[in-house]
Amino acid sequence: MRQLYYTFRTLLNRRGLNLAKIISLTLGLFMGILLFARVTFELSFDNHYYEADKLCAVNVTVHYKDGEKKGPYPTVMAPVPAAISENFPEDIESATVVRVQSRSNTLFNGNTRLEPKVILADSLFFRTMGIEVLKGNPHELGNPETMFISESFARKAFGNEDPIGKVLLYKRSFPMTVKGVYADIPENSSLRHDVVISFATIIKYEWECVSWTCGDSFEGYIRLKETGSLEKVNSRIDKVIEKYLPFDLENDGFGMRYSLQPIREVYAETPVVHKMIMIMSLLGFVILFIAAMNYVLISVSSLASRAKAIGVHKCSGASSKNIFSMFLWETSIIILVSLILVGSLVLNFDEQIEDIASASLSSLFAWRTLWVPVCVILVLFLFAGIIPGYLFSSIPVTQVFRRYTEGRRGWKRSLLFVQFTGMTFIFGVLCVVLIQYNRITTKPLGYNADGVAFTYHSFDDPESALDNLRRLSMVKDVAVCWSNITSGYSGQPVADDNGTIVFTARLNVCSYNYAPFMGIRIKEGKNLDGPNQVLVNEKFVKSIHWTDGAVGMRYEDFTVVGVMEDFPVSSYYNELKPVVFMGQQDVNDCYHVRLKAPYEENLRLLNKTIREMYPTEDIVFISLQKTIDNQYLSVLRFRNAVILAFIVILLISLMGLIGYTNDEVRRHSKEIAIRKVNGAEASNILKLLSKEVIWVALPAVLLGATGAYFMGIHWLGQFTEQIHLKVYWFVLIALAIMAVIVISVMIKSWHIANENPVKSIKNE
Repeated sequence: MRQLYYTFRTLLNRRGLNLAKIISLTLGLFMGILLFARVTFELSFDNHYYEADKLCAVNVTVHYKDGEKKGPYPTVMAPVPAAISENFPEDIESATVVRVQSRSNTLFNGNTRLEPKVILADSLFFRTMGIEVLKGNPHELGNPETMFISESFARKAFGNEDPIGKVLLYKRSFPMTVKGVYADIPENSSLRHDVVISFATIIKYEWECVSWTCGDSFEGYIRLKETGSLEKVNSRIDKVIEKYLPFDLENDGFGMRYSLQPIREVYAETPVVHKMIMIMSLLGFVILFIAAMNYVLISVSSLASRAKAIGVHKCSGASSKNIFSMFLWETSIIILVSLILVGSLVLNFDEQIEDIASASLSSLFAWRTLWVPVCVILVLFLFAGIIPGYLFSSIPVTQVFRRYTEGRRGWKRSLLFVQFTGMTFIFGVLCVVLIQYNRITTKPLGYNADGVAFTYHSFDDPESALDNLRRLSMVKDVAVCWSNITSGYSGQPVADDNGTIVFTARLNVCSYNYAPFMGIRIKEGKNLDGPNQVLVNEKFVKSIHWTDGAVGMRYEDFTVVGVMEDFPVSSYYNELKPVVFMGQQDVNDCYHVRLKAPYEENLRLLNKTIREMYPTEDIVFISLQKTIDNQYLSVLRFRNAVILAFIVILLISLMGLIGYTNDEVRRHSKEIAIRKVNGAEASNILKLLSKEVIWVALPAVLLGATGAYFMGIHWLGQFTEQIHLKVYWFVLIALAIMAVIVISVMIKSWHIANENPVKSIKNE
């Protein structure tokens, strides 16, 4: 208790330094805990399933005749999971097929419109996935027009009423009866859903092809009886699938190979996720390490002023162990205060934190992941408490009253070096992220999305619907197609003259005016103006090797009438794909309108007018530009996280630098006074104080800039459209950080450089 008493006295007597320590640790803990909590959240994806190590996803890899492979992809034909299960009865417990509904998903409870996440699955879904069913019999999913809903969605849709037997209208047209309720799916799931509609509904309404000859937009999941069966199944799976899908590269030009992958690896091994986890882990480590080192730096810088007090303690009988214990208590109290402030920041900025982390606080700090912040705090305590405690407690009592700080300058310089390196590194990464985000959001797309809105709907009278849309005062033009331009379109195999599949193009069936409506430039030929015509893009022409021009060439039963300039059909995460636009005037799927300005106001007016025109149908237009922006939302959030990380590390580093400068000014005060008496100018004094910092900072910023360069290259690898890093950018980054460091030192040293030397000598 005596050590605790003296610790409190010391903390109260040194409020200025302790305030700097608290601010530094608060910022470091705040950012470090959030980053590592996010990393743990990413790594815990799909761990919530019952016996998750036995659950596998079915993947397909496409092989081409020329030896090229693409995949693996988690999309399969509908019969594949059941076929695998039937042929491995001794190894597989159950299998299920799932169709994720990525388009408009609405359920109506009377006039109440609900927008849940919807999937369609068969009766073995809950058994295979290991999801707890709270009410109902899962076998009901074998019947069409039935569905199970999550516990939270049941409360949202029906309040405290029993949902069993209630009917909701899917897309306001198809009645679905609630047959059961299941446990909520957590946020860290790669297959999130609020509603499971029976797969039999697809078959009844013929929404999609579910045979071996078509339709590869399904997902398959298999539960093994034992985890050790995975290799056995994967080694024999090809022969099983060949019973239904012959693998004949010579005649078909391509073939598909299937494999099982543990569910916990599906998300975690995605290249983009890999990069994000690595970068966020590195940022978190750098910030925590620098916060701890800054604490040590401030503590070591105070050694001269605290030496006498420590000497008195030792002369009064305190052992090195007692001194060490006092420093641990001091660190514990400061960390506790910092944690209270961190908690206050988290509670007051919860919405901003959840937006940056793209996860709720309850998910980031769930019970099963609370060990992460505990470990972060423990590691910080070990660094921040043990190092200064050891330094102070190891000083012999005979040397405590001497100028012992001379022997600790190497420590302070080393700690400054680490801080400057980390600050430069994070600033460099931030610059790369900012420039790349600007590139992918401002680069011309090859089409014009301004004012374009779309909706998926099948009208009873398409011609009348088009006329109604064209007559609206806020609408400039109207076009129709199968899918919107960000969807990736449907895959369409393309064969050469011998009938061999050479590549897969992206197919969109559209009205004749769709290309000019979207502002897509036709570089060769003309636009669609009649039946049996297609437009292809430049990538298609290169892939099929039409060297003498594409216009007039035949594609299946169609004539190529024009070549479009390349444009992305999904996002800049994916490479440019061969594209085919097939002209057809009776398309009745995805309706596009180009609005007059102001776009947002007219979009609201459009939807209001449509509700009045079609009161019994569910038609909502959404902004194409907003859809495009949402594709890069993760980059935006990462950018914001790096900005916050840089602000934190900048503040921490500047506090450390100011503390170091104060210590150096105090140590050199007599020397500075004598130099000024001998005629030294203020500029000479500033050079003296800046020189040592510059020698520490120069190699540190070069190392940090180099690390940022290579980290930038690694992060940019996820984009097909990326900036080209220039070495001189990082030279400028290093110079900018050097300027901040030197200016900070000069501002802090300005007073002593212009102070009356007599005053300094008198104080000495």
